[in-house]
Amino acid sequence: MPLSEARQRVDLAYSVFRRCVEQEAAEYGEQYDEVRRMEDEAPAPDPCVHLFNELVEACLDYESLGGNRDELELGEYRDQVYRRLEELGRWEEEGGPSR
Repeated sequence: MPLSEARQRVDLAYSVFRRCVEQEAAEYGEQYDEVRRMEDEAPAPDPCVHLFNELVEACLDYESLGGNRDELELGEYRDQVYRRLEELGRWEEEGGPSR
């Protein structure tokens, strides 16, 4: 896959994930922060977690093709995506399976 195609995949995954979060926030309104806290504390389903994982995977693919993560437009989710990328990198270094 060319680097430009990998970049487009990241952009699309980011857009879809962001829309999911926006829809969830609109659905829960003022209760959104409480719902997010509950999802973080208990094994409650998060409808956007699969989309977030797809975004992270797209970023990994982009980097594996020589792309620089600092060039990606990840908006307010940049730190969250970077943390997950670092966690995956450490896990693989410690002998965890690669993707």
